[in-house]
This record gives sequence, structure tokens and C-alpha cells, in this order.
Amino acid sequence: MTKILELTKKLVSIPSWVDEQTNESKIGEYIFKYLKNNTNLRIEKEMVTNGRFNVLAIKGKNIKTLVMGHIDTVGINNNWETDPTTCTIKNGKLFGRGTTDMKSGIAAMMLVATNKNLPNNIGFLFYVDEEYNFSGIKKFIADFGTKIKPKSIISLDGSKLEIANGCRGLIEISATVKGISCHAATPENGINAIEVTTRSVSKLKRYLSRFVDPELGTTSVNLASIEGRGSASNVVPDNCCFVLDIRPSSSQINANLILNKLNKYVIKMGGKLINSKIKFDFSSWLTPKSKLKKLSLNFKNISTSGYMDTQMLWQIFDYPSCLTIGAGEQKTAHASNEYVEIKKLEKLPKILFDIIQKI
Repeated sequence: MTKILELTKKLVSIPSWVDEQTNESKIGEYIFKYLKNNTNLRIEKEMVTNGRFNVLAIKGKNIKTLVMGHIDTVGINNNWETDPTTCTIKNGKLFGRGTTDMKSGIAAMMLVATNKNLPNNIGFLFYVDEEYNFSGIKKFIADFGTKIKPKSIISLDGSKLEIANGCRGLIEISATVKGISCHAATPENGINAIEVTTRSVSKLKRYLSRFVDPELGTTSVNLASIEGRGSASNVVPDNCCFVLDIRPSSSQINANLILNKLNKYVIKMGGKLINSKIKFDFSSWLTPKSKLKKLSLNFKNISTSGYMDTQMLWQIFDYPSCLTIGAGEQKTAHASNEYVEIKKLEKLPKILFDIIQKI
């Protein structure tokens, strides 16, 4: 069994999703001790919250290249055909929770960190809470955002041994639309808050569809949650709460722009937008391919990308060259029967080390 396969299996066996019983502390301790015992790097714990911590391994005085990966996973969903925390090998694939997202990448980072020929001024960041509220990366930014200035950032949260050179952003907004209730037999006497909400969101979708990037594609809008009702079926509802998930492909789009547009649409239809809250307001990220062509790797199609918190570092560190790379199968991330192809997995440490040397 190869080192990368053995280490990935070990990491998968340590649950690191976040709920009332489980978090990343056990896998963090394993990574910390492994690096302490197998490298000469400076190893630090960066406390984040409630006993959860990032692990940072550094060679040199300055971090010019930052290699990053999150150590949490999503939880266990239904319809697994194997034990998700005991890896199973079948048809050249390694099955288990986190094999793609992203314990195979973490294993590659750990192995490369032991390489005695590592260049100087490199940092490895193993961080918590990517799948939930981004508290790990936010803590790292708070502690190091003004102390280091990396020229390149490599995330192992990728797939198929292809480079992703950007991602769309992430905006999440919740709000309530107030209307006017009346008898359902005479709806013209009231303002239906549910109808105002859905019509306003439709107008927002049409407006945002104008924002298209040649690489990042279109801006998507998901009406993720909606709840509204009248006091009875014969009453026009005067209240509607909703949540929007927006993936902007343009840096021109932000949460305040969206709220201003929604407010205009709602007012025009006689409603009132209240109790608005912005949970996430992250822009897109894009590194020109010309900066990464020397790596001689294929590029992924990023036109339907999800959000990657690499974007936060790209922005705070003044737009260094950034990329993601990984061995997994993106279509299986967060899904039952998640897997990574073993042939790709075994190539990943060498590919990562080559990128570090060339970037």
C-alpha cells in the first residue's frame, strides 16, 4: 500500500464533520503530531473556537507560497453502500467520507510537507470549518492578513488533477416582505406578500443574468427557502420570509446591490422589505491562465463552479496567483458513496511538489 493511500485511509477513519458530538479536534491533533514527528517545520496550532484549531506548518521566515486545505467534511447522509469512515477499495476506487472533499488533498499536503527538498518560505495551512461558516479561514486572515504576503496560493480542494483558476462568489441573504392582508375573495384590496416575493426574485434573476464572465459563466440565483401564509386560506398573506443563494460571476455584484434592487422591486409592487440579513458576501476570484500555464496541467471548466474560500485569501493578499488542484471526483463530494480514483490519488503528491517548485 502506498503512503498516500494509507494516509488517506487513516484520515477518513477520523470523523471530522461538525455537530454536537463531533468536530475537527481529533483530526487536527493527528495532523499536528504527524507533522511534529515527521518534519523539521515550525508547527503551530491556531485556536479558532470551542477547542477547534487550525494547524500551520512553516519553513522559513516568510510565507511566499501558501498551501491550504480544510480538515472538516460534511456529515453522513443516507444510501451509503459501505462504511463511510472505514475506507473500501473497489474497482480501483477508494470509497469513504472525505476521500474527494478533501482528505486525499490533506494527505498529499502532509506527505509533501515531509519532503526534505522543500523550497524555503513555504507554509501549509490545515484549517477548520470550510463546510459550515468559514471560521477557520477567517481566523487565519485575522491573525496573518497583515503579517504575510504570499505570492502564490495552492488549495488542494480540487479534483481530477486539473487546475481551477477561479470560482464564482457566494452571497446569501435572508429577508421578509410585508404586504397587506385582506379577504381572499377580493385580493385587489390587499398585497400578497408571497406573490411580491416571487415576482421580485424573478426580476432579480433577469437583472443578474446580464452579468456573464467568459470563464466564470453566468450568475446563478437560487430561491433556497420561502415561507409565507395568511391567517387562514381565505386571507391574502401579508408576510413572506425567504433566503436567496447567489453565485456571482462578476465582482460588480455584492449583497448591498442585490438588496437595493430587491427593495425597488418590492416597493414598486406595494410591499415593504424588512429584516434583511447578509450571511455571506463573497466576490468571485479569477487568476489569469497565463500566470499558470508554466505548470503544464489541464484547466478545469469553472463556469459552474461553487464557492471556494481561496477567494478570501486572494482578495486579502492583493491578488496573488491562486489555483486549486486535487485527485477527487467533484460529482461525489457531499454525496453518498464518495470516492477518489486510486491512480489519480497516487499521482497527487508528485504533482503538488512540482507545482510548489514551479509556481
